[in-house]
Amino acid sequence: MALPASFLDSIRARVTLSGVIGRSLKVTKAGREYKACCPFHGEKTPSFTINDEKGFYHCFGCGAHGDVIRWMIDSTGMTFIDAVKELAAEAGLDMPAPSPQAVEKARSVETVREALDQAQAVYVAQLEQAGAVMEYLARRGIGPGEIQDFGIGYARGGDGSLRGRGIGERVGQAAGLLVPREEVGGGSLGLRELLWDRITIPIHDARGRIIGFGGRVWPGRNGSKPKFVNSPDSELFDKGRTLFNLHRAARASRPQAANRLLVVEGYFDVVALHSAGISEAVAPMGTAITEAQLERCWRLHHRPILLLDGDAAGRKAAMRACLTALPMIGPGRELAVALLADGQDPDELVRAGGTAAIEAVLQDATPMHRFVFDEMAQGLGDAAPEQSASIWAELSELAAQIRDGDTMAEYLAVWRARYERELSSVPQVAPDEALHTVRRSDDGDYAFPDAESDSARHLIQIVRRALKMREERRAITEELGELMKWAEVIGFNKTQLGAVIRDIESDIAKGPEAREEAEMARVLYRRTLGIRGPMNEAMLPSLIDVRPRQIGAGGKRKATTMALIDAGAMRI
Repeated sequence: MALPASFLDSIRARVTLSGVIGRSLKVTKAGREYKACCPFHGEKTPSFTINDEKGFYHCFGCGAHGDVIRWMIDSTGMTFIDAVKELAAEAGLDMPAPSPQAVEKARSVETVREALDQAQAVYVAQLEQAGAVMEYLARRGIGPGEIQDFGIGYARGGDGSLRGRGIGERVGQAAGLLVPREEVGGGSLGLRELLWDRITIPIHDARGRIIGFGGRVWPGRNGSKPKFVNSPDSELFDKGRTLFNLHRAARASRPQAANRLLVVEGYFDVVALHSAGISEAVAPMGTAITEAQLERCWRLHHRPILLLDGDAAGRKAAMRACLTALPMIGPGRELAVALLADGQDPDELVRAGGTAAIEAVLQDATPMHRFVFDEMAQGLGDAAPEQSASIWAELSELAAQIRDGDTMAEYLAVWRARYERELSSVPQVAPDEALHTVRRSDDGDYAFPDAESDSARHLIQIVRRALKMREERRAITEELGELMKWAEVIGFNKTQLGAVIRDIESDIAKGPEAREEAEMARVLYRRTLGIRGPMNEAMLPSLIDVRPRQIGAGGKRKATTMALIDAGAMRI
């Protein structure tokens, strides 16, 4: 629902931003602001500032910026409405009265939530009675702890799980618990339960509320059913925007905890990692990861790691995810890929080697730019020139999709360097390759040779720029010389003028303290030589005729101080 701007402003005014952020970050006072290490990208020196007076945070490293509402959304994965509700409760404010239509919608949503919670209770109870299913889970390393943590259940075979539980057809359909039966001969056979004879696992939103279910077949009476099914999209469940285990991973992925976020393929990969003590993992809903899901990942961590099977299907899924992420990457938005050995998945690796085996794979995670290049160049070998050229054409097209200009330029540079070094048949610049000749063009300018490689062309561009800058420096030096001559003509002492310029440059670069220390050194030097009297040389240039000029109050105080210092030195 639409919320009045005045209500949102009241929340921002009543809630202290540094206090909210301080619950999950270590913040330190820095003048009128607070500082912390940014949670959205890895850093050791704090560049994340919090200003309570202005009500916003800003990271000078990755550009993250927002108010307290944006912080709740980006740091926890909450929706806008959920973030506002939580902050309003903290501020002691009641949410604005909704319209009758909004009230009716909220009542309908609450009824659906109750039906989902009721179904979850049924599935959990049925698992306790299904000994064969419990044995299967135990063989997979899923014990009572994991069953309880994830709310794993079982939907009985047939249509008997939810019958008689008070869940009507309308509510059951809205909750995704009941779906139409397959039509035969064009006629509908009514409704059936979505989950039957399947291991069930609830799917939660960012606040930990059930919004749907996933169901997995087990080696029982499953016939030819699909291996996994998910609840259909509804008012609560959006498959393309939901990440399984997000509510747990949001806490576990913070800098004070694991400081990383893993993206795996399926629910039971997440469960297996959790059993090994790795809780910072999420999974998409059985499909390729979407832009919206990547956005949610980046809200939690700047560099999610794709942990996928190492077989051909896993590599293909990783490549597809990288291509989805490519347009959106930039400062504070990276991606890495960690592939398991061919034929393994995280579940199997945890059972075989435990936490250490998973950590070893994660240590070798490949940055996205390297993974994409490796996949594009795989198997090229002694390819024809046309094939090599086509690889660069594809890489340059991919880089052009990156919306952040600086990141796009970096990708082009890195990929071009690798292409020339590893794939290109064009000779690279050799140490003895002549990059210049002693000759001039017809108009008298220097004539550069024709470059045969991109490396040579790049070097020639650098040389051209360096020559131009050196020429500009010579022109500036000549102008400075003319300026100093002109100063002498109109009556200024060139030496003292140069000293003043150096003093001002020193003040700009190092602060006035450095110059004051130099002046004190000159005072001590005068003492050593036995020179008496005040050091009253003016900071500004004096005229050549050395006529006395007026000294301001500051200059007089300085001269008096120097005289007292000199006098004290003589008495020592």
